[in-house]
Amino acid sequence: MLTSIKSCLKQLLIEPSCVLCKQPINSTTTDQPVLCKPCQQHLGLAEIAIKGMTPLPWRAASWYSPGMRQWILSVRRQRNFSSVRAICTSLQRDLAQQSLLIPIPGWKAKKRSNPLPELMCRGLERPTLQLLQRCRPTVGQHRLNRTQRVSNQSGSFSLNQTLIKEQEATHHWKRLSQQAQIWLVDDILTTGATALAARRTLQACGITAQGVLCLARTPRGSTP
Repeated sequence: MLTSIKSCLKQLLIEPSCVLCKQPINSTTTDQPVLCKPCQQHLGLAEIAIKGMTPLPWRAASWYSPGMRQWILSVRRQRNFSSVRAICTSLQRDLAQQSLLIPIPGWKAKKRSNPLPELMCRGLERPTLQLLQRCRPTVGQHRLNRTQRVSNQSGSFSLNQTLIKEQEATHHWKRLSQQAQIWLVDDILTTGATALAARRTLQACGITAQGVLCLARTPRGSTP
């Protein structure tokens, strides 16, 4: 009986399992969340981050597939950090240690806002500054074409002056002037209208963002 209990405890405490399907997996990594091969394939995850330069430099964990869409909608509701951290592995692997992250905020109230950009920053384990804030509401973009998305996002961001005053003496703030790699962080990159509007706001204040890190990139030709 005692041996059986010890065996069960050992499996619960040591044996790694997939953070999504909970199935046991063979892995030497026990200190961080991992995904099994079937779940990786279902989400279309790449071992190395997908990269591109249009409409701004970007890196993504996967293409925006039906499986990834379903997972993103689920995590927005349930805020499952372990699965976000596991999916950020490919992005983290190729991210310079001196990088500084700036999450792109949603326009909804905090309790209803998209939690993924901030969860991604936690999962990427790099210093983060929430420099951006929304200065006006925007409409949902899933039914808008490219031109409408650009217009919808234009002038929608401003710098968080309260945070700037609080952070000016901190180490992370000083890194802004030390040529650290600065990355915007968002869950999905489609036309790039949101990321470009955020980057222009930073540029107007002398802050240059390297590009955007995202969970999923919408393939060309799949948006209006």
